Amino acid sequence: MDSINELSYWYNLLLTYFVIGITWLFEHFRDFAWIVRVAAISLTVSAILIIISIFRIISNSIRRNKWRKTEKKLSDRYGEALDYILSPESDNNMGRDRILEVLDIDPNQADPRKLLKDKREKMCMARLIYRTRISEEAQVKDSRNVQVLLRIFGIADFLEEMVLKDKQHRKVEALLMLRAFKVPTNQWIANQLINAKRHRVTRMAMYSSIMTNSNTDLQYFESEFFANHFCMYDEIQLGFVLQRRLSARRKIPNLAHWATIQNDPAAQAMFVRMMRQFNQKEYCFELEDLFNHSSPGELIEEIARTWGYLGYTEGEQLMSEMLLTQADDTKVAIMHALTRLNTGNSLEALVDGYKNSGSQHVKFEALRCIYLYGEKGREKFEQLRATATDRDSFYFNFFENELTLKEIPLEKTARYHSRYGDNLFSVA
Repeated sequence: MDSINELSYWYNLLLTYFVIGITWLFEHFRDFAWIVRVAAISLTVSAILIIISIFRIISNSIRRNKWRKTEKKLSDRYGEALDYILSPESDNNMGRDRILEVLDIDPNQADPRKLLKDKREKMCMARLIYRTRISEEAQVKDSRNVQVLLRIFGIADFLEEMVLKDKQHRKVEALLMLRAFKVPTNQWIANQLINAKRHRVTRMAMYSSIMTNSNTDLQYFESEFFANHFCMYDEIQLGFVLQRRLSARRKIPNLAHWATIQNDPAAQAMFVRMMRQFNQKEYCFELEDLFNHSSPGELIEEIARTWGYLGYTEGEQLMSEMLLTQADDTKVAIMHALTRLNTGNSLEALVDGYKNSGSQHVKFEALRCIYLYGEKGREKFEQLRATATDRDSFYFNFFENELTLKEIPLEKTARYHSRYGDNLFSVA
């Protein structure tokens, strides 16, 4: 309350002086023309704003410089020790005494209030541990050393306090660190922010809850917030938390279910892509209704890619039947999926895609898929080459040119078509 009263006092004082200044200007220029009075007040206010801006620029510069100095001091003092403690070469359960020895800290002085004096030092140390932890995370799993470090420096309690009391951008940063450190109280802290005013804070709290709690928390994807505020950031966060659940040997939910209940095609496509990442072939059959019911082309492309990568042969006939009715980019995605399945049953569908398309991009990709479709595909490719018209012969010439496109995997096609566009004749 003391800090609030102090802020209120200074605010009222500044407001009083501002009103006095404006009143003095009116009185001083009372006998002048109104345009002179307006100009004098405008210049005065502009000068005040410029002075305030300069003051803020200087103060921000001084503040940033203090933060840099503090971070450099801590990095010079503990940087190498942290690198070793959190590295793959160290024992992941070194213990408190051994860690204090590596940090060159006297056990009698190992009090967080003595090691880190103020908020700035605590925040800089938290960032230092966080960056070191993230850089080694791919190689170090379930390291207990992180938790010991947090207790030695009192970082966990500090971050929890920031989440509850600090500014919004600090809340997000603190919650991100708590989640990365796997602090046990993470769930309780996340629940404090689920109804935050800022969407980013709410979203971060939701995904922290998903990572640390049971499958029932995935009902977030049925919530009005997710439906109204879905964005690319959701895909990044979902991939992160599901990967963490997987590394902790916790169940990955049925992502096809979440794809089918969404109304936003972009959100549906996100869950379908995640199915590829987490190898959920057993749920591919749930996507058939989405594929078959006039879904947007982008969603059909993602479903086709997922079926192709996961080897879902049960969807091959459905893709073959719908191939010629789709837009060009969707046709290419379906043909790539049929080629990855390579069961021997879709060669004629690929030939139809080649013969019945007027797009150079589609015709050329159809040829590539035919060529890569095993021995029968090579035979069909040679038959098409032998009977090609003068116009179609350009496709085969381009296929055999110095780029050796016949040896490039299907995943690399975008590079060449983004370069040449839909004008293959110009480079044949």
